[in-house]
Amino acid sequence: MGSHRDILRTSLSRLKSHYFYNVVIVFFIAIIVSGGYNYTMLNRTDYISNNSVMLEIKHKTNFEVLDEFINKRNMYYVSTPPETMQEKYSRGVFSVFVNEITGTGSFGFGILNGINKMLFGGSISEWVTIFIMALLSILITVYVKNVLLVGKSRYFMEHRLYYDTKVGALMFPYLTGHTRHIAYIMMIRSIKQTLWNFTIIGGFYKHYEYMMIPYILAENPNVTTEEAFKMSKDLMMNDKLNMFKIDLLLLPIAMIDGFTFHLSSLFFLNPYRDCVYTEVYSRLRENKRKTIENGMFLYDDALYLNEENLDSYPEDKCPTEFLDRLKWLSTINFERDYSVETSVLFFFFFSFIGWFWEVIFYMVNEGRFINRGTMLGPWLPIYGVAGIIIVVFLRGLRKNPAMMFTSSFFVCGTVEYMTSWILEKCFDLKWWDYEGYFMNINGRVCLEGLLVFGLAGVLMTYFIAPFVDNLFKKIPNKAKTVICIVLIILFVLDVCYSAGHPNVGDGVTENLI
Repeated sequence: MGSHRDILRTSLSRLKSHYFYNVVIVFFIAIIVSGGYNYTMLNRTDYISNNSVMLEIKHKTNFEVLDEFINKRNMYYVSTPPETMQEKYSRGVFSVFVNEITGTGSFGFGILNGINKMLFGGSISEWVTIFIMALLSILITVYVKNVLLVGKSRYFMEHRLYYDTKVGALMFPYLTGHTRHIAYIMMIRSIKQTLWNFTIIGGFYKHYEYMMIPYILAENPNVTTEEAFKMSKDLMMNDKLNMFKIDLLLLPIAMIDGFTFHLSSLFFLNPYRDCVYTEVYSRLRENKRKTIENGMFLYDDALYLNEENLDSYPEDKCPTEFLDRLKWLSTINFERDYSVETSVLFFFFFSFIGWFWEVIFYMVNEGRFINRGTMLGPWLPIYGVAGIIIVVFLRGLRKNPAMMFTSSFFVCGTVEYMTSWILEKCFDLKWWDYEGYFMNINGRVCLEGLLVFGLAGVLMTYFIAPFVDNLFKKIPNKAKTVICIVLIILFVLDVCYSAGHPNVGDGVTENLI
């Protein structure tokens, strides 16, 4: 494996190469894997008003779910006094890393909670909602969360050598046609790890034994389940303690994380850890491939050249089954220009995605549909305006991810602040309120939200916008023009109507005092 210091030092240099790409990749995966709704929506409204009593949507720990199930108690809605200003400082993006550890995030406990609601007092609408969300959680966990962990491993394996590695490398598992196979192996890995965790010591041991499975699948998605587990075991043989020591060396950084409001994790520790683990796998693979059983299946030699900072992943050295994937990645060109029609479609696409995200967030947390925003239609223009400014008007900054992040940060902050101010002056209502959040400005914007938007702007610029533009290009020009005209007419009509009849109500707005 090599010395621990050498691994950490080499990994640090990998992290610095395309630093913002690395941060955005890990940020994106954290959104998907670590409780995406809370992470991105910033817990903007944890309270609902009911007969002048503030009710908190209590996020139960797994222990509390078990306690309620065993004692046949229904505590889904718990009446509590309004939170203090100090308590609100623990809310938002930076608290999610800690809160999600004990939160009821697993689908197993979601199903258990659903049984509790169904049998012991919950209404039909409540337990149906819980079961539907539990089912969706299973599917998302199996086919998205687990699979993207393999995609992330692939990205960092390529990034280790190739300077021009695209964010699209995340899609590797889907583009090679092995999604179901990868999802199955990763699901088995999760189930085994969960069962071993009950033994405590066994869970700790197996954590390191199974650690290399995502990297093995990222190199060769054809391996069988038995081969993947066997190779990971062989690779980690006699090196689990070394890996544990490396984790201990990273521990001091993790310990100061809370004092930095989790900024150290977001901008350093998390992406650095991925660089470290990738470097460990690469060295173990090179040292043991020829000696371990089934080592011949680790066959992507283009990932382990002696040179560094080469151009894109070489097509001539690529395993034949990956060629289509390379052709797809070549279409994700972020330096392109966008037509007027595409820009219009982008506006509505970003507006719809923002609306859909917030609606799903409230459906999960409150078990009901709430039409977010000031308008009647399925769009939130604030997302559309900010998105267009970032992907169209900031074109000159695309070659500098750091400047793109900074600009996205301030653009989104300006748009959000001005929108909040205008809405309050026009309607005497608040559609969101960050008062009490760390470093907020008049409750209209806060540091946490702007950091998320800044990173999202980078992700949107270098991956989402080019990918969506490729889809838009498949629409015939005449049809595209007609779609744009129809959408604009509907939007203008909605604006005119909403100016006199804004969308308000429980879960949407609150009166100013």
